[in-house]
Amino acid sequence: MKVLNLILVTLFMIVCTLASGCIQTPQQNRGEIIPPVPDDSTHPAPDIPGEEEKITTSDLIGFVSPAVAYAREMGKEKAIAAFNDPNGQFVQGDLYIFAYDYNGFVLAEPFHPEIVGTDARNFTDRYGVPVTRNMAETARFGIGYVSCDNPNPKQDNALEPTLSVVADIDGTYYIGAGMYSSNGKVYPSVVIAPAIKKSTTDDLIAFVKSAVKYAQINGKEGAINEFRDANGQFVQGEMAIMAFDFNGTNLAGPPYSPELSENSINLINYHDPDSVATIREMRDLAKMGGGISYTVAKVSVNGSYVYVPKIDYAEPVDKSWWIFAGIINPDYSQIRYGNFTGVITRDRTRSELYDLVNSTVQYARIHGKENTLTGINNPGGQFVDGDLFIWAESFDGTILADPFLKDAIGKNFIDYTDPYGQKTTIVAINTIREGTGFSHAMFPDTAENGTKSIPKLVYMKAVDEEWWIGSGIYGVEVG
Repeated sequence: MKVLNLILVTLFMIVCTLASGCIQTPQQNRGEIIPPVPDDSTHPAPDIPGEEEKITTSDLIGFVSPAVAYAREMGKEKAIAAFNDPNGQFVQGDLYIFAYDYNGFVLAEPFHPEIVGTDARNFTDRYGVPVTRNMAETARFGIGYVSCDNPNPKQDNALEPTLSVVADIDGTYYIGAGMYSSNGKVYPSVVIAPAIKKSTTDDLIAFVKSAVKYAQINGKEGAINEFRDANGQFVQGEMAIMAFDFNGTNLAGPPYSPELSENSINLINYHDPDSVATIREMRDLAKMGGGISYTVAKVSVNGSYVYVPKIDYAEPVDKSWWIFAGIINPDYSQIRYGNFTGVITRDRTRSELYDLVNSTVQYARIHGKENTLTGINNPGGQFVDGDLFIWAESFDGTILADPFLKDAIGKNFIDYTDPYGQKTTIVAINTIREGTGFSHAMFPDTAENGTKSIPKLVYMKAVDEEWWIGSGIYGVEVG
């Protein structure tokens, strides 16, 4: 796998053609229920089959770290020459070292020497994530993970999550290596830790607050040592404290990913399987005093992968660092045992969601705000495709248009808090301004006149500085 090849090919306008023909694997129909298995807490969800053969995040760190040491010892000129050698020591199977300067120019790419020296600063992935910009931001913090989604030429150009480890060398350039999900374990946790009990949101918040109090009493160093202890008081089954500075660099990680704190990995541009920048999202909530955020964990259950809905709670310890912990959403805890009774599954893809929002934003910029809002408000119009539909909102939290939630139009939802405690509008606005545009919510399916809150992947984008457009897909992804 050669992640950087995609960047290079994109520079020559080839990957755009490949991406336009890519689709995600079809999902089960919405509302279709996977046959349940007995709820047996003594048999937690198994690992992904063949996982031991995959490249792990630890493997990737282990590949990049010697290259960092080499570059610092040998100097830039000799290091760049070595990294550009396709037959050299820094090419091992599908892994190889690439190098960029902080202005976005390619310094080393062993399989496409013709583009060395070209400007890649504006490269984005299929979902508009600014990959080169994110790599530079992360590398400046030392070493970290950067996520994106790209077509994989070795998998018939199927769109795949990718993960790169990038590391600063001397403040003028950085190096890295990457892997696709088909040959690498791009999510550090693919197994959900066993639950000691069925925890509630109140339990989660109390757990984090107790850790904050512990840190304030015992000091940062003592608290971090305790948080890192796999047998300590702050690892309780699925609830485990993670700690970060406000740059997004890990200070204490969970037992299943010890490499995070051991290597001070920065995660500000690391995404969950739905392209939600969860660490950035929680960091922004911590800056505001704390709050609830949602994510998903991609795990294997009965031979299928499932995006298990999780609830996270983040809170600052002081002005320099913050912590969080998470649990499976209590209403979906049976998924860990393969029981999908009553679980609604997605029937739309992230690509469909992304494309609908972006085409509507483009329409709004051409046809103006008034015409667009009128179109959005029409439940039979061009901006409604079943339960995939557009709504519009101002940056002060006022609903401007919605084809199904008519009573909400004109009302302000800046302080709206869902049944689980998330301030949905605030998280959404933070995501538009600071994140990828993707976020998770728990919300009723208003197109189906639903009243029960269900998982919803939302994508949002600003039209201008005053208002934004969003849409979402409902249900749990299973494949």
